[in-house]
Amino acid sequence: MKSKDKLFAHHKNHRHRIIYTFAHTKVNFTVRLSTVMENDLLIEKIQPNEFDQVTTILTDAFISNPAYSIIFKNKDQLKEGLLWLFKSNLFILNRHETLTSVIKEKHSGKIIGTFTIIPPQGIKKELSDYLKVGIPGFIMRFGIDPLFRMLKLDEYCKELLTKSIESNKYYYLHMVVVQKEWRGKGIGSYAIKSALEKLASTNPSCKLLGLTTQLPENVIFYSKLGFDKLDEGYVYFKKDKYYNYNMKIRL
Repeated sequence: MKSKDKLFAHHKNHRHRIIYTFAHTKVNFTVRLSTVMENDLLIEKIQPNEFDQVTTILTDAFISNPAYSIIFKNKDQLKEGLLWLFKSNLFILNRHETLTSVIKEKHSGKIIGTFTIIPPQGIKKELSDYLKVGIPGFIMRFGIDPLFRMLKLDEYCKELLTKSIESNKYYYLHMVVVQKEWRGKGIGSYAIKSALEKLASTNPSCKLLGLTTQLPENVIFYSKLGFDKLDEGYVYFKKDKYYNYNMKIRL
């Protein structure tokens, strides 16, 4: 081999070692990050005595979401209405099986995030559940129109997601929140990735999970976790509208 060829080969092999070292370091960093999360965080099933705290976290996170402003047209009632809505949802979603998880700081036990995964068969809702969450009181306080909007909009959005996924059997990732002061630390990514891995490890017959989001930054977040954006566009409801993204991942 000529000296020039030797020099080229040396640089080429050196470049490969640099790339390999960088990739290996990146893997080690990911492993270390995961270990740190495991040491600092707990992901547990929600307990009934945590409903109020999680309700407040959800309300603070979603109060600026345009989809919920369609339900409560009276802006003075928005926060109070969302507090009722999320607490009722937590009760109904976890009535027969605990589907909501909370993310906690391990050393303090403080709840810093939450998410819910609804199974493909959905949630069995009974009239007694609605009576227990106080539907009559809701109507007296907010009127019948917000209740109608809430039920119809939820049904319509699920129809749109089902159409996008092209299947009526899928898990649904719902009410995902990490409190503002804890964002940007990889906590949300770790929690959702862990939940997906745990679900996949059960070898479920259904291999699809879907979600909807109204924020473009969430599309970036979920895309990094392996989700595919199916479509996007305005959701029209009566005279109102908001922008929406449908996404899915294969387990």
